[in-house]
Amino acid sequence: MFNLLVILLGLLAALGLALFLFINIPAAKLRRIITWIACVLAISVAVYLLYRVNGSFLWTLFFFLIPLLMRLKNIFQRLRTFSKTASGPSVGQTSTVKTDFLKMTLEHDTGRMTGFIKRGKFAGQQLDDLSLDDLLDLLIEVENDSKSIQLLENFLDLTQGENWRDGYRNHRSHQTKNDSSTPNEMDRNQALEILGLGHEATKSQIIESHRRLILANHPDRGGSTFLAAQINKAKEVLLQNL
Repeated sequence: MFNLLVILLGLLAALGLALFLFINIPAAKLRRIITWIACVLAISVAVYLLYRVNGSFLWTLFFFLIPLLMRLKNIFQRLRTFSKTASGPSVGQTSTVKTDFLKMTLEHDTGRMTGFIKRGKFAGQQLDDLSLDDLLDLLIEVENDSKSIQLLENFLDLTQGENWRDGYRNHRSHQTKNDSSTPNEMDRNQALEILGLGHEATKSQIIESHRRLILANHPDRGGSTFLAAQINKAKEVLLQNL
């Protein structure tokens, strides 16, 4: 009876300790503790059996199991490494990446990506607030910034799937066609207005005005791709009509 009481008290103490560990210790650390306890119990049982039972069979079995135990140790180590890798970053953790055009934030636990536009046509806006056409316009605008392109393409993949790429090719082709046709549609008065020149503007004045405006509005400096194209076309129209 006394022995049974001692066993019951021991079981209760073990259950209490297990409950305490489960509540207060992080899951990764708890897994390590359970693994070590299981190993210690297995070795203790093996030693007890070898001590109580005579004969060579169990001793032979013990030495036979040594390589298996070593292999199990390697397996446990691999599982522990995998669990660390698979567990990922802490909940609520974020990463932020900045480029000339964008400030992107990635939430580790959800995989959600958000972005703030620092410069250009859509400066001051969030990527989430832009339509697909606006995002494609932005992709064209940042085409000279490889880092911004990569981040924006990742954002489009996450939010639009991969079908946006076909739409982008059509969008890009349509804009190129419009850009190439604009010089024929722009008259001299419009070109003068764009460059801020009078009707008696000389060649040197046209070139100087174009240089000044394109420096201020070049996409690499945060300007609009469309406006830069208009400035270039205005110069072309005026030089052709001198």
